[in-house]
Amino acid sequence: MRHSTLLTFIVISTFFLLGGCASTTNQAKSGFLKNYDGFVDSKEHDYAKVYRAPGFGRDTIAKVKDIKLVPFEMWLTPGPNTTFNPKQLAELSIYFDQVMREKLSANNYRLVKFARRDTLTIRGAFSGVRFDEPELAPTDLIPFRIVLNAGNAAYLKMTDKKDVITKVSVEMEFLKGIKKERIFAVMATKYVDATLANDGQDNLTAVKQLLDAWATSFVARLVEVREQP
Repeated sequence: MRHSTLLTFIVISTFFLLGGCASTTNQAKSGFLKNYDGFVDSKEHDYAKVYRAPGFGRDTIAKVKDIKLVPFEMWLTPGPNTTFNPKQLAELSIYFDQVMREKLSANNYRLVKFARRDTLTIRGAFSGVRFDEPELAPTDLIPFRIVLNAGNAAYLKMTDKKDVITKVSVEMEFLKGIKKERIFAVMATKYVDATLANDGQDNLTAVKQLLDAWATSFVARLVEVREQP
């Protein structure tokens, strides 16, 4: 159980590498995973639900050498806050797949086209991207936050940008072997501060930065699990 809890913490931490805020989640289901039975609130992170198959633990991931990476899907509905079109969604999917493959290969994982007995298949989808202008919270009354807000406001006015909170959700599952049995899955939402152009031209860049950070930390944590004694 200790190894299972540790691994869950490591996997979800990849999504919350920039920090998080506290709240029990009613995580929205995009429909990507199809089966949402057995998910429970994460004890380690807010805005996250996890599924663990019986017997799932550190050793399950530590032994992995072959990975079948299914290109992550982008379930991002175009709207006034996203301004994404189908071409941009395809670009994001291709971009993230390339980043993940480069980082996995660089860390000596074999990327395979067909799953075998010991292959780990990773599939997932990003959804629910949203850009919201933040409101002042009680913590903003703290002096150093006032200074930051004042300085940021001057910068935003000078550069014609706006300060926003970017929201993105992910649904992901680990499937084992030829039968692709689900051994682990997560639904999580991440909020991060960002500065975007008022005309929305930085939206795509902001999402790519989130995907970069997620891929970097995700692969780093897989390697960390693999190399632990």
